[in-house]
Amino acid sequence: MFRRPRPTHDVRVVAVTPLTPALVRLTFAGSTLDTLALEHATQWVKLATPEGHSRAYTIRHHRPVGQEVDIDVVLHGNGPLSRWAATVRPGDGAVLSGPRGRRPSFEDADHVLLAADESALPAALTILDELPRALPVTVFVEVGDATGAALPLPARPGLTGHWLIRDPDRPKGRTLADTLLSTDLPTGTTAWLAGEAHSVATVRRHLLTDWALPRDRVHSKGYWKHGEANHKD
Repeated sequence: MFRRPRPTHDVRVVAVTPLTPALVRLTFAGSTLDTLALEHATQWVKLATPEGHSRAYTIRHHRPVGQEVDIDVVLHGNGPLSRWAATVRPGDGAVLSGPRGRRPSFEDADHVLLAADESALPAALTILDELPRALPVTVFVEVGDATGAALPLPARPGLTGHWLIRDPDRPKGRTLADTLLSTDLPTGTTAWLAGEAHSVATVRRHLLTDWALPRDRVHSKGYWKHGEANHKD
């Protein structure tokens, strides 16, 4: 089956804003970005550099009137997109294609669990922005250190945030998985999990079997996988 081609947008960088030592916000402008048809949180676009490298990123903010989008990029290693984001300057060009992504449903949830590593933090925050303010939410985010990628969470009633500091001697994702395997969940929880694929799968199995959550209440996505370039989940 052939996939329907996604719209492409020629853009340029108009601002580079460090959010933490490990996270940078790139603001892109383009004459067609007012037509970017974002429908829900966690939707993503493929960001392609002039050198031909590409990767999927969540749209953090979309300002149709201003024809701008924000994309938050983790400066986490030696990948071509991380290197590009670490050196990009206003005026540099790129191409965005999309958006894509399925809508996670939190309808009828009494409590929401959001769990992510740095790569999925922007997507988790877009969900948080859209959830009803009265809905209790618990957020777990694994980061490299206390200042590496931790961001202030929005002020809202019923929000509990946990920043999990990764042990440098353990694989990424393991701290998040181990924490969730020993965490009690309120009745009526709907969960959204994203990050390293193996860790996400481990927690998903735990929620479906040990906690017996219905499948339609566990949304999971492996954003990347140890030892595998351009992992697709």
